[in-house]
Parts: sequence; C-alpha cells; structure tokens
Amino acid sequence: MKGSGGSAGIAIVVVLALVAPLVAVGVWVFTASSESPLESAADIEPLIGTVETAERYGDTNVAVKVEYADALAPTTQAAGTVTGLGIDDGDQVTHGQTVMQVDAKDVIAYTADAPLYRDVTRRSTGADIETAQQLLIDLDYLDGEADGVAGYGTEQAIKAFNEDHGYGKDNASLSRAALVWLGPAPVTVGETAVALGDTVSPGTELFTTTASLAAIAVTETASLPRDGDVELEVMGVTAAYEVGTGALTDPEAVAAMAEAMGGVEEGVGTIRLATAQTVGAVPASAVFSDEAGTACIFPDVSGAAVVVEPLGGSLGTVDLDPSLAGQAVLLNPREVREDLACG
Repeated sequence: MKGSGGSAGIAIVVVLALVAPLVAVGVWVFTASSESPLESAADIEPLIGTVETAERYGDTNVAVKVEYADALAPTTQAAGTVTGLGIDDGDQVTHGQTVMQVDAKDVIAYTADAPLYRDVTRRSTGADIETAQQLLIDLDYLDGEADGVAGYGTEQAIKAFNEDHGYGKDNASLSRAALVWLGPAPVTVGETAVALGDTVSPGTELFTTTASLAAIAVTETASLPRDGDVELEVMGVTAAYEVGTGALTDPEAVAAMAEAMGGVEEGVGTIRLATAQTVGAVPASAVFSDEAGTACIFPDVSGAAVVVEPLGGSLGTVDLDPSLAGQAVLLNPREVREDLACG
C-alpha cells in the first residue's frame, strides 16, 4: 500500500509538472486571442469615395378627400321680363357666364366667398369691391390686381362692361342687378325655376343646384417641401398646389382627380417639388456627428474634418449642400480613423 502511495505521489508530481507549462501556454493563447480583433481592425482598408449629386423632389404622401359644394338656389337682383335664358337643367354654370337676359340686359354669374351687397362705383372700398374687380379682371375689362379700391381704372372697366352688356354707355355704376352670385365655386343646374317671358324681381329664384365638386381637401404635414413650387398628384393626375391652403380648388384639376379616384371620396396623394432640388449625397456611414451635435465628413484617414449641415436623406444616405459635389470623402471613418472629431 505504501508502494502504491509512493507511485501515486510521483504521478501527481509528474502531472503538475506537465500542467504548469500548459497553463502558461493557455494564458498566452488567451492573450493573443484577445488582441486579435484589434489586429483585424487594423487590417480594414479605408474606403474613399466622392460626394455625388442627386435630385430630390421631397415626395410626401398626404391624405386627400373630395369635397362638394352645398346645394344653393341662386337668386336675381334684376327686375323685369326674362328675354333670354342661357341655362338648362343639368348645365354647369361658371364664373363669368351669362345666365339670362332681363329686358335685353345680360345677367352675369360670378363665384366668390361672399356676394356683393351694394352697387360698385368709383371710390368704393372693401372686400366686396375686390370681388367685383376680380370679375372685371377675369372678363378682361380691368388690368392689374384686385385691391379693393375702386379708382379710375375700375370706373373705366365698369363703363366698358355696362356698354357691352346693355346697361348703357358711360354708366359708371356696376349694379347687382347685372350679376348673380353662384357661391364659392361653379355649380350644376338641378332644375330651372324661370322661363322666357317670366317676370322677375329682386329675390326671384333662378334655379336649384345639385351638389357639385368644390375641392380636393389635403391633410398637410410638417414635412411638406416648401422650397419652391409644389404639385399634388392623385391617381396619376397632377396639378399645381399651394402649401398652406389645405385644398386644391382649380375646377378642372378637381374634376380630373375626382374622376381618377373612381367615386371614392378619400384616398392618398403625393405632394412634391415641381422642379427637383439638386443635393450632394453620401452614404450615411460617411457622416460623423460629435457630442456637440456637429456633423462632418473626412477626406481621408488623416485629413481635417469638413463640417457639413445635413439637409435630409434616408436611412442609407445623407443629403448635403450641392457645392460639396466631387469632394473626396472617407466612407468608413469609424473603422479606420483614430481622431473622430469635427472640431
């Protein structure tokens, strides 16, 4: 038994003698392994590219809805006998159209947010005067812009209008009897209420209207492009759009979009710049942002940082000032540069 114990003791000493070097080797192997990622990182090559140019339209999806004008019953302010009738059931009545004649004098339809409440003469001022001026402009009697002040130009336009439509030469007063308010948009005649030979007076109903297309309402978002003229596209139909209005009101465009939507009142449209904006573009990996929030790019592994201001982009690219196009740029700075700093 003692002999066996002695053999076991010798065996243990031998094993320990063998294990000790292995432990030392194991420590070296671990150390070498822990250093290998650094060595691997050092082997990564710098990737050099250039800032490219790209065109951006700022496409933004928006919710759209077809809106209809309330049905109205336009009335006349004229008094006399209907001697001419320019409308029939189902007709569309538009701004500037002659709807009838009373005692051989034309009665002209107009659209506006509110009707005229008085006759218009020189030196009249107010929002209603602006409405009258806009009608005279649209009918080519008045040049310039509607400013709500009836001056000499407006007076001369009124005289020309009156002479052409049967209200006398040198008549400087635009009478409400010569006009019929349709509401804010063109309308469709549902049923006429007057006929040739009828006698009318102020307040006489001329026709009923059916609900007509008024606008394509747009739910605007904060991300809409605002750096130039924009357009709205709905189902392949495109029209100029003014950001901030919340609606497209051009009658032809509204009708075309509503038709393209196929009777569905709500849908999705796209607002974009009418003319593309040129930008510089780089992969997102090329742009570094420091703790202060300053963004920059690097020309190579050792060159000074170029401070930039991102203009937008996506998950994969960053848009920069187009003047940077052609600038050399390090595409993988985080992997190959030691001094990642924009300052």
